[in-house]
Amino acid sequence: MPHSAVAFTESFTNMGVHNVATKAGDRLDFDGGVQVIVTKGGEGDITHNDGGEGLKVGKRYQDEDTGIEVLVTKPGAVTLQCNGKDMELQEPKKTKSAD
Repeated sequence: MPHSAVAFTESFTNMGVHNVATKAGDRLDFDGGVQVIVTKGGEGDITHNDGGEGLKVGKRYQDEDTGIEVLVTKPGAVTLQCNGKDMELQEPKKTKSAD
């Protein structure tokens, strides 16, 4: 059976999976007042699950498969997911000391 994709304005459907074109600068609002800003876009559906360690303001999360990265601007007790898989917390980049 051949694979097919049907293009829409901001999303496409491929084999029954709905993917949203997430662009850098998009603001995503979730239940409970949780909010993130997309810092690196890609093709993926960003959702959340209740619980987990929760999100803290200023923390960045990424999805390795799609390359999508987000920055938390309003915290909450949820876990971010991209295409049904938990997004990973990005570790701060280490810089050389000014010694």
